[in-house]
Amino acid sequence: MNPQFQEKIQARKEILDAIKEELIDRLQLEYEVEDIDDDTYLFGSGLALDSIDAMEIVIALQSRFDVEVPEGNTESLRTVNTLADLVQRESAH
Repeated sequence: MNPQFQEKIQARKEILDAIKEELIDRLQLEYEVEDIDDDTYLFGSGLALDSIDAMEIVIALQSRFDVEVPEGNTESLRTVNTLADLVQRESAH
């Protein structure tokens, strides 16, 4: 496998794990990092988070990754993967 590709995969995994750690710590979820699938929905039938939790997620992303979540951008708050997409996209700017 291409070393550059492996680096990208590793970087993505680190972001995903950091997001999960932040969610667990900040929202006091009773999960371990490995218990949360990357595609688990944050709201509804997934982790069952609510609108107050959504505000905490935005604050967590701002403080941990120094990224701004555009107002009204609810698409980015669907899953851990969509949060990671946002972090990678905003960090590239």
